Formats: sequence, structure tokens, C-alpha cells
Amino acid sequence: MPVTGHSRHLYSAALWSLACLSPTPAAAFGTAQVTNPISTIARVFEPQLVKTEDRVLWLTNRVSTLAQRREHAMKVGLGYRGGRVNAHSPDPTVTLDLGSEYLIETIFLIPTQREFLEDSGIFPKRFTIEVSNGADFARRRVIYTSGTTPRFSDGAPMPLEAHDTARYVRLTVHEGHKKGTIDLFGLSEIAVISQGNPVSFGAAVTCTGDMNARGTWYPEALTDGRTPLGVWQNGTGPIAEPGDSVAVSSATESVSWTIELEQSSALDRIIIFPYQLNQSFESSILPESMTIHLQAADGSEEQLAYSWSNPVAGSSSMTPLVIPLGGKFAKCLRLTGVSPYLLGDQKIHALSEIEVWSHGQNLASGRPVTRSHGAETSDVTSLTDGYTSEKRISSVGTWLDQLSERGKIERELAALKPIHHQLASESELNATWGSAMILGLTFLIPVFIVERRRLMSKDQLDQIRKRIASDLHDDIGSNLGSISLIARSARKDLVRLHGPEEVAEDLGEVESIARESSLAMRDIVWLLERRQDSIGDLVQRMRETAGRLLREINFTVECESHKTAAKLSLDAKRHLFLFYKEAIHNVLKHSHADRVSIRLWDEDDKLALEIIDNGVGVPVSADLKPAAVNKLQDRARVLEGTLHITSSKETGTLIRLLVKRSHLTSNPALA
Repeated sequence: MPVTGHSRHLYSAALWSLACLSPTPAAAFGTAQVTNPISTIARVFEPQLVKTEDRVLWLTNRVSTLAQRREHAMKVGLGYRGGRVNAHSPDPTVTLDLGSEYLIETIFLIPTQREFLEDSGIFPKRFTIEVSNGADFARRRVIYTSGTTPRFSDGAPMPLEAHDTARYVRLTVHEGHKKGTIDLFGLSEIAVISQGNPVSFGAAVTCTGDMNARGTWYPEALTDGRTPLGVWQNGTGPIAEPGDSVAVSSATESVSWTIELEQSSALDRIIIFPYQLNQSFESSILPESMTIHLQAADGSEEQLAYSWSNPVAGSSSMTPLVIPLGGKFAKCLRLTGVSPYLLGDQKIHALSEIEVWSHGQNLASGRPVTRSHGAETSDVTSLTDGYTSEKRISSVGTWLDQLSERGKIERELAALKPIHHQLASESELNATWGSAMILGLTFLIPVFIVERRRLMSKDQLDQIRKRIASDLHDDIGSNLGSISLIARSARKDLVRLHGPEEVAEDLGEVESIARESSLAMRDIVWLLERRQDSIGDLVQRMRETAGRLLREINFTVECESHKTAAKLSLDAKRHLFLFYKEAIHNVLKHSHADRVSIRLWDEDDKLALEIIDNGVGVPVSADLKPAAVNKLQDRARVLEGTLHITSSKETGTLIRLLVKRSHLTSNPALA
């Protein structure tokens, strides 16, 4: 039954009616299925559904560009706790002295870390924020008051707009959380932002009604820059140079980093970012103890400006270390790792970034750093490049703004998704019955016959595909397994009977080839499996393959793509998986690595696959091009993707493949 000319519209309408015979569960409706014929009709007659879907899509795209909120447990300096012992006690207060007057843009209240997932926290329910130029607050301006309406926090920072010039900031808590007889509240940090700069770091704090706990809860923790939200960073990553690390042989061996500033300046603070090991471990490295020496422009003797020791020996922190200097003048500074961090049997001094702030400017940005280790000195560029071990460093104000916006968007998405699913279900049900009633009697029977034949043919192809996979698995797999067992048994007999070593080695090679062939056959069977054609299925197979091939290497497989439900075409699935296997084999054959990082993520309209190892690099041919990558280039060319490979003995090998999702998916409209 050919479909040409004016009959095309009637044929499409008939297919819509046929789709009514296979209703879709309400939970399956979603933004990704708008190409379904019934879904298309439903959206034509239901503008509210289209509006809701557009909003969900916009919010999803927006939240993907914002800084990620990761809650990391801290062991010391959790923040500040205060409260009211009885109903007659005055409202507790917290007052910050910023040291001088600033044009305050935003005040962020950052909640304390939660003890468990369902913990509601102790964020104050009702409170007032005031600013003043006098310590007595005789003349003050109310920035925010909750009145009688309680406020709750889901862990995101709460921004309060100020736009006023002041030196003092006061928080008055009217209602906290009932904990026995105490009305308790707590915060991790009060961050005051002026012209994008955190002017509250190191500010003096005075409190009434405090409930201090030595080393854990105390007023100064409100302005130390440490929060359970981690490092202020965003953007792409990981980067090629995660920072600087030096392994030392003894616990008393030190390493120094020296920065020569452009001119002598009054320094407000130094910020030291930890060397982050890996997202999966949620751990980082800083020296166990450090000192900071400053030197004036006249070349006089260095002066010790600050010394620091890890308050909990051996613990790691996922927050930067903020060191206030109070306007001390210097032309040169030297940071010394006195005691190394112990990582298993290794002793390491490591940092990812050093910032030196003066009047709202990072004077260390892009400046050369000289590392001194014993009698050796070397130049380091990765400690002032604006990146942590993972991503680009954001300003504190921008980072907190993005975390706050992410919290709002996530709350809105949580409220919109049930509404969207309900609208989609109702609209598609109405469209289904309407299409069936209008078109069913006229076109249903002939179209049903044609469609049934097409589906039968498709089912037959699927059955053949399934039978081939089954035969491969049962027959050839069984034979390969038998060969492996026979070779293993014969090799053991030869060893037991002291037979020729050459024959035993040949049998060992037969066993190895049979085992590898069996594993390769399983991959072929998986490639033929129709029910495992999504990007998510590919990621799962990648994890299984890595677990099998990299069992003696520390590896991670991470997927940050939001398109894991998209179906891959058979060719794309095959070439992408074989590209991945070839890259893993190259790691095993050439790199001598002990750590491999595998990551997939979305980059605009492309799917990105990145494999990084810390080995010695791949062999280089006579023309100084990496060898053993021809097969990778061929796979990338077939996928019409962009392949980027960097390799050196010092940094290992980075392989990055970017392929347009429209070249990968079986339905380009869903890419």
C-alpha cells in the first residue's frame, strides 16, 4: 500500500489511531517523548502542557550550567550555635564587625551540615537582619525580617539583598528549633558580599545566647570561609594540571612555594585550595602543617605571618583554607609545607591553587611560583592558573548565588514534574480516544493489516537477531569454554608430569586466547541485544568492562550526561563501545598506569567521552605522533567525531572524543 501525495496525511492519521491500541502508562510520558504521534496531537490541543514542558526543559538546561552543591561532612569548625534557655530569655543575637564601611550587596546565610539525610537542620525559623555604621545600632536599617512566617532551608545558601553602606551586620533570632527546653539555632557561615568580594572573612564576631563547644561550635567559625558546601568552583573539568604535589621521604621534609608580587601591597587574606583526589572519594590533600612568611619590598628579613596545623590529624577537608592577614604589607610571600599529609604509605605535600587578595584583587593570579624542595627549585604554573583540581574557581559571591539559584530551580522542578506528568497523561488519553473515534472506522482496518505485516516482519528480524545471539552464547561460547578447560587441564598435567615447558606455555596461550575470545564473544552478543541500546546501558557495560580489564588498577567511571535514556543506533553503539575497549587496551599495554579516570558528559549538542591515566604515555613514532592510536582515529572518523589525544611521560595520557548526539541516537530528533 504505497503512501504518496495527498494520502500521506491520511496515513499518518491512521497510524495515530493504531497507536491507541497500545496505551502508554502515565509515568512514561515526558518531555523526551514529544515525537510520539499521540503526544504530538495532545500538545496541539493542550497549550498548558506545552507551556509546562517548555518550563521544565528551560529549568533543566539552566540548572545544568550552575555550580553543583555537594555536602561534605566537616569534623571541626562546624559553625555557630546559639539559643534561648527559657521563654523569658532575650532573643539571641550575632553581630559581625567588618572592620570598615562597605557597600553591602548581599548577605548569605549558609546552613550547617546535616547529621543525616532526613535531618531538618537548625536553620533559624524566624529572624531579622540589620545593618549599621555604629556598634550600638542606634541608627540601623532592617535588611530582612521574617515576621511571623517561619523560614526553612533545604541546605542551599539563603541570599538577602542589602544595597546599603555599613560596617556592622546583626542577626537577631526570634525562633529556633525546640530541642528539649532549649530554643536552638545554628549557621555554618554568614557571608557578606561587597562588589563580589567576601568582606566578612576574618571579621570579628560577638554573640549573645551562644552555646559554644570548643573546636566545634564557636562564633569565629561564622567568618572563617569554611562551609559543608565544599570548594567554590564551576565550569568544565577535570583539567590537565590539577595543582602541584610533591612526594617526600620523611615526615620532617618540607616543601616551599614562593610568589613574588608585582609590588608591595597590603594583603587582606591568602586562600589555599586543597588538592582534590577524586570526586568519588570526596577527599583532598593539604600539608598537615604550614607556615606563611612575608617579606617587604626593601629585601629585609622574612617575617612569620601565620602558622597552621590540621586540627584533626590525618583528616581531609573539601573546603579552602582562608588565612586572614589584616592588611600586612609584603612584596614576596613564601608558603611552606612543614609536615606532609600521609596517604597510605606515601608522604605528600600538595595544593591546587594559591590566591593572595588585596582590596578585592587576587594579586597572585597568573604570577610565577617557585617551588623549593631540598636543594632543588622549579617553576610551577598550575598554582595560580585560576583552577582547582577539578574546575575553574568562581568568586565566592557568584558561587553562592548559583547554589542559591540551583536550590530554587530544584524546588520548582520537584513541584512541576508531577503536574507535567498528570497533564501529559490526561491530554494523551483524550487525544487517543478522539483519534480513534474520528479515524478508526475509515482507516483502521486497512492500516492495521499493513502495520501488522510490518510489525511481523520486524518481529521476525528481532527473532533472527535474538537467535544469532543465543547461538553465539550457547554454542560458540560453550566450545570456547571447553577449549579453555581442556587446555588448563592439559597444562596442569604437563606441569605435574614434568613435561616439556614449551608445550605447557603453548597450552597456556591457547587457554588465554580461548578466554579472551569468550569475553569478546560476550561483547558481540551484547552489541546484538536490542533491549540494551541506550546510553545508560552503554555506561553500565563500560563499568563491567573496566571492572574486568582494569581489576588491578584504581579506576573510576562517571556519567554526568542527562541524555542516558536516548537510544543508540546499532552502528553507533558498536563503534563507540569498541573505541572505548581499544582505549582501555592501550592503557593496559602501554601506560603502566595505576589510576584511570573515565567520564561521559554533555557538551552542547555533543556527547563527550574522556579517558585519563597517570601512566608514562603511549609510544611515540618517528614523526613524534602518538603510536597505537590508529584504530581510535578510525573509530572517531566513522562516528564523525572529534578526537583529542595528549600524552607525555610526566602527565600520562588524555583521550577525549566528542560526537554529536544526532550521529549516535537511533532517533536524531531525541538527541
